[in-house]
Amino acid sequence: MTTPSAMTRSSRQLSTLLHEVRNPLTALNTLAKLLQKRLPPEDRNHWIGLSIEQECKHLQDLLLEFERSDGIPAPLQVQPLSLGNLLREWIPVYQAVAETQGHHFQAEIPSHLPLIQVDPRALRQILDNLIDNACKYTPSPGQIQLRVELQPDTAPTMVEVSICDSGPGIHPENLERIFAPFFRADPSKPGQGLGLAISRDLATQMGGRLEVESSTQGSCFHLSLPLA
Repeated sequence: MTTPSAMTRSSRQLSTLLHEVRNPLTALNTLAKLLQKRLPPEDRNHWIGLSIEQECKHLQDLLLEFERSDGIPAPLQVQPLSLGNLLREWIPVYQAVAETQGHHFQAEIPSHLPLIQVDPRALRQILDNLIDNACKYTPSPGQIQLRVELQPDTAPTMVEVSICDSGPGIHPENLERIFAPFFRADPSKPGQGLGLAISRDLATQMGGRLEVESSTQGSCFHLSLPLA
């Protein structure tokens, strides 16, 4: 049984760790801004410094949530947003992640998309998890695709973001189990088995849903999001 003093000590250690993480994170943010000055907007590598700065901001937001004294996750801030603008901001990072692991990344985004009703941080967390899993479970060299399309209704109320890979697929008996907390289809892969459970929960909280289909030719995770 954990004693109150042990819990206090653990909480103090966690607070100290979170505080110490801020120092290198601030340094990284400063270096990202310096990199952007060294690589002007017309330079084809300018996006690297910009993406690093955006990732630092994402980490800072996560740290703020961890530091909440009551330990209760902050409620989602659902709002009307442009899905196209968000994805065009994040895709360079996803492309770099996939290519670093030896995969080819492709994005198909219609030029005109209606606004969606989402929490941008929650959406980013879902897509991060899906891209990470696609890269992790696909043998190199593989194909990773992000595809956006309106659901084929006469009056669609949802937009669908699909993350597909060319991996070996998911065993049929595991298609629903993979969304259970701590379930890992392949224990040899790094991770805790929480990403998909968290992603489905976040999708539900935003009024959407997360489903999967799979075959021996690969898997596709379909994230449906409500229109604003």
